Amino acid sequence: MGAPQSNWNEDVVLDPDHLRGFSGGDRDFEAQILAVFADKAPGYLADLSSAGETDWRSNAHKLKGAARSIGAWRLAREAERAEHQDGIHEDDTLKTRVLQELDSRLQQLLDTIKNR
Repeated sequence: MGAPQSNWNEDVVLDPDHLRGFSGGDRDFEAQILAVFADKAPGYLADLSSAGETDWRSNAHKLKGAARSIGAWRLAREAERAEHQDGIHEDDTLKTRVLQELDSRLQQLLDTIKNR
């Protein structure tokens, strides 16, 4: 895991200021953005779960980018770690733990979106 790491605050599930800036303050647009994210993100995690060694980084990067775009720092940070995790395919326990943590953070985010 020698790649540089971001300074996103992992305590922040969804940053309303970032989202507001991304949407230009348009609440309807925010709702649309979040709906698209909620629809697509579980598929990104599923793709990561079934990814072979060559696709792992690419799929983790997609999840990270999607989370980062809406200000979902908690999920983005974990996806970033997954993206740069060395030896993930040689260690089933590690892969399982990483996927479980990503799923937990995604579910927390989806609950936050649902309850906005």
